[in-house]
Amino acid sequence: MPLDAVKYSIHIRRKKNERVFNNIARLWEIARQAQTHQDILDALHPWNAPIVLKFENVLPLLLAAAGLFFILLIFIHPGNIWIQISLISGFFMIFWAYISYEESKPIDEVIEYLEQQSIAKKYNLAFQQQPQHFSVPLQPVLFIAHLKRLFPVFNQGSISNDFPYYASTQWTDDEGKQHQVMVFQYHYVNEIRIRNKDGNEVQVSEVHKDLWGVFVFDVEVHGVAVTTANKEFYYPYSFPWHTSDIQVNQKLNIFGSDEMQMAKLLTPAFVLRLDEFFAQRQGDLIFHPDSHILCFLGTADLFHISSRAKNIHDISALRGHLRTFKLPYLESLQRDLTQFLK
Repeated sequence: MPLDAVKYSIHIRRKKNERVFNNIARLWEIARQAQTHQDILDALHPWNAPIVLKFENVLPLLLAAAGLFFILLIFIHPGNIWIQISLISGFFMIFWAYISYEESKPIDEVIEYLEQQSIAKKYNLAFQQQPQHFSVPLQPVLFIAHLKRLFPVFNQGSISNDFPYYASTQWTDDEGKQHQVMVFQYHYVNEIRIRNKDGNEVQVSEVHKDLWGVFVFDVEVHGVAVTTANKEFYYPYSFPWHTSDIQVNQKLNIFGSDEMQMAKLLTPAFVLRLDEFFAQRQGDLIFHPDSHILCFLGTADLFHISSRAKNIHDISALRGHLRTFKLPYLESLQRDLTQFLK
């Protein structure tokens, strides 16, 4: 009987989607309880249950298609009573398809949360938390404002200059030396203004831009600013410096706060380290003259994930994604910067 077939289809769909909802709830529990990245991977295998992570929506789609067909029949014979009844039936079927269709949003949300947790645990990132360098807890607005005041690169926006996303961590080089680090996203907004026909300035649009970088605390080098851009730095990096290497001078612009200190610091070996650090990247590398803090700011998205979650329809695919994804630009910067600071 057709009615029995429909009942059976509804029953099967309900069972399949119930398994998906159970898997989603279990994934949320795993993400909250895991202490390490490996804990997350171990909890995903073996799963010992149906591994599906995709809702069954064939029946709602068929209902919607059938409903649309019944609605379109009204254009064939508008005055026919049965056609008018089919129109009402069509709207009812589309409504039923709408309320019974399961969106993928709950799946996407738990996968995104697992990604965030995996990133935090794999790279030891404490998101939106103050670096341990600050011994006294401060309000986020205060310590971020303090860091921005130290370096002349965070005033690029005429409307706003914000750190919407940041994370504290600790880097260790191959000799065991540890560095307190804060990774951040710098978002700034400029306005474009033109004069109208009356000669008055009016705002036309806002231009939003992002840069990414790190602060490294307790560094020994101080009083130097290096950039790959064709620009100058303002006080206190008032003194330009040219090395004996023509190629380095063409590639890097170097400024300092004290000429005598620069003469001691910028040895051929130090200049070579600078050249190697900027071999594969663009940006600014600034050593504060007094605070023993380093700031690097560049265009590469340090929070960029090497592979986004695409077509993940089961637990096995999810585990494979979480096991293999990386933050390639952050890994590269960590490797090169810890090598530079040795």
